[in-house]
Amino acid sequence: MPCLRFLHLSNDLCPRVIGGTEIFVQQLIAAQKQLSPSTKLLWAVHESSRLPAHHASEAPLLPHQRLLPPITSGDRHQQVAATAAAIPGFAELLAEFRPDVVHLHSFSDRCGLSHARAVKAAGARLMVTVHAPGFSCIKGNLIDASGAICDGVLRERRCTRCRLHNGGLPRWLAGAVALHNGWPLSAEAPGALAHVLTARQLTASFHQAWRELAELADAIHVLAAWSRDVLLRQGIPAENIHLIRTAGPPPLPPRQRTPMQDGVLRLVYWGRCHPVKGLHLVIEAIQALPPEAPIQLDCYGPDWEGRYGQELLGRISTDRRIRVLGTLPQDQLLPCLQTYDLAVVPSTWLETGPLTVLEAFAAGLPVAGSDLGGIRELLADAPGCALLPPHWRAWRGHLEQVMLQPDLLRPPPLQGRTFAHIASELMLLYASPRR
Repeated sequence: MPCLRFLHLSNDLCPRVIGGTEIFVQQLIAAQKQLSPSTKLLWAVHESSRLPAHHASEAPLLPHQRLLPPITSGDRHQQVAATAAAIPGFAELLAEFRPDVVHLHSFSDRCGLSHARAVKAAGARLMVTVHAPGFSCIKGNLIDASGAICDGVLRERRCTRCRLHNGGLPRWLAGAVALHNGWPLSAEAPGALAHVLTARQLTASFHQAWRELAELADAIHVLAAWSRDVLLRQGIPAENIHLIRTAGPPPLPPRQRTPMQDGVLRLVYWGRCHPVKGLHLVIEAIQALPPEAPIQLDCYGPDWEGRYGQELLGRISTDRRIRVLGTLPQDQLLPCLQTYDLAVVPSTWLETGPLTVLEAFAAGLPVAGSDLGGIRELLADAPGCALLPPHWRAWRGHLEQVMLQPDLLRPPPLQGRTFAHIASELMLLYASPRR
């Protein structure tokens, strides 16, 4: 195989940001280097002033990482359509590096339609990995304001109504506004009222942008079957959608702790503190138990400074059974997980992995997770694991059960899939003929 050049593009770099997408790209690049040492690899992002609080901007760049100048943001239509007014440095990078394949891992103005157009103009192959529901959902999570899971079909009125209802409008009013596109007003008109009345214009821009990206892509990589099904319902051709499941870290030796060996059911949560991650469900379940219940929940991860995190901190401030312990370095995560009895993954949206489940499996830790999306696909029939409805009462019932019967918490199955498998399978897509 000739020496190939692969350029990965995303919103952020690891370890500047340690999220699921960033860890995926980091591990994929490492596997691609091992698979084909002669391959040239580069991972680029645009610098941004909109940095999350946990952004480690002081982290030095690795040799295969590149920081591009900040984008120039466009108008409201462009921003919602993942299009920038200017993407400085990207055309120059394409000319300098001459990639055979550009692999997009985000869908935003920092890594989106403007970049896809430039890639195709440069004659490179374009690959897109769908890491989250927000790639094709303008609201970002494929959940309507009532909490129901959406089928993902792109309907201007319905998507507009959902977004407006989620923003606080009564459902009937949101539905009425969504009937019209706000003409003669423009989405660029100032004022909250104009923004509400022209919401359908932005929905149309978002849908058009996603459809164009899907058309430009030579291949779309999805990580879960539910994600593939959503894209099929959106009319994307089946031959352009490729299900290649993600992988977790290599497994550790069997853990020494037995369930509740010290008389306490020790739960662990790690990840962002965000409403879609559903941590409030586990907290409500624990606080509905008797105060003397032998249970402990430890929480690791960023984003507790936001409104949701502050609300949770206020709720648990006097509850010694629930602790917030900061962010764990990645190399300490799996050994730490082995000191617990049960991992909790209570997401209320459709996860595409999630990596947390695979990390728990690598640590030999059983998982209780929401009966949704990728969690359902990984935990179905897994020994020692449980799928639960996204409601605190279901979580309370399960916790009561395992406290009475800790032997239910058997080790999960070992996962033989590695990032070497993903790199090999993606290499076939990279090297296949262009559409």
